[in-house]
Amino acid sequence: MNCRKSGFAFVVAIACTIAASVANAQLVLYEQDNFGGQSIRSGNSVPNLADNGFNDRASSIKIFTGQWQVCTDAYFRGRCETLGPGEYPSLRSSGFNNKVSSVRELGWTPDGGGGWGNSGNEYGSGNWGSGARAVLYEDIGLKGRSFVVNAGGVPNLKRTGFNNTASSLRIESGYWLFCSEPNYEGDCRTFGPGDHKSMPSGFNDRVSSGRRLSSNYPYRNDPNWSGN
Repeated sequence: MNCRKSGFAFVVAIACTIAASVANAQLVLYEQDNFGGQSIRSGNSVPNLADNGFNDRASSIKIFTGQWQVCTDAYFRGRCETLGPGEYPSLRSSGFNNKVSSVRELGWTPDGGGGWGNSGNEYGSGNWGSGARAVLYEDIGLKGRSFVVNAGGVPNLKRTGFNNTASSLRIESGYWLFCSEPNYEGDCRTFGPGDHKSMPSGFNDRVSSGRRLSSNYPYRNDPNWSGN
């Protein structure tokens, strides 16, 4: 099956055969059109491609799994577009040629399809920046598989394939409550905006539910982010 795309048009269903050499890569950026020149591969978000020596260099892209957001500025700012699995042999018509400065995966699905950006999913969307979101990561340091939680919350992570899995998280805005039991019960911790590269003591791999509390700090006492 030919999976090439001439632009950023969304295709409902794409089935591609992935070569063994790139089986572990979810996204590949290429320096030249038609996947030529130097390339950089990633299975995780890259907030600043300058750190990898690949800022403003991408001219074509391959995406093997998941929904990915590519942005013209570092830290997922500037103009951004969401891309699904497939081959993008040229970024010229879209205005992204030699302008990509950051990329990030928009979530993960148990079947490997990735991307809570699909409109049929109730927990999130690919329209980053339009509202509050939190991202749970499987490994410390904001690495590994990720799961996006929108402001509506997730009362039970057991049916998502991400229960008791989170080891770090990113809060894009607002204050969030994450709990060790479904329905926001058990041991609950509050997290503020920013990157939490590891969980508080005793909270690693224990998140079973989470929701947004408010835009401002919701308590009278001073915060204790360490959880001790």
